[in-house]
Amino acid sequence: MTVDETLKLIQDCREKNIRINIKYANLEGASLTEGMFINANLEGANLEGANLERANLRYANLDGANLKFANLRFANLEGANLGYASLLNANLKFANLKYTNLIGASLRHANLEGANLWNVRIEASQKDDILNALGVLIKERERRSERTE
Repeated sequence: MTVDETLKLIQDCREKNIRINIKYANLEGASLTEGMFINANLEGANLEGANLERANLRYANLDGANLKFANLRFANLEGANLGYASLLNANLKFANLKYTNLIGASLRHANLEGANLWNVRIEASQKDDILNALGVLIKERERRSERTE
């Protein structure tokens, strides 16, 4: 299915008030600004470089999705499943990630500045990537001195 065919399917689903189910769809580089994807199934979808600024992805299933370099500024991802998704270099500035599952998600070099991370589910191993994405710089020397005190 081409990007245009997939976008047409999304529009048809919206008009008929049908849950969007486009598992493994290829939407690389697609312009989905302010798109409505509430409760949509985008499992394994390729959204690399897609523009999802101000998109509503509330409760969407993005398990294993490719969101590398995606623009998710001001996107609403409340309650979404981003488990094992790739968010490498994704822009999540001011995104709402409240209650989002990020377990296993790759957040390296993502931008989470101003994002709402209330009750986000992560693994301990993701802590440093999350702090870096928030712009928090922790010097190794300070970490060591905190441990000895």
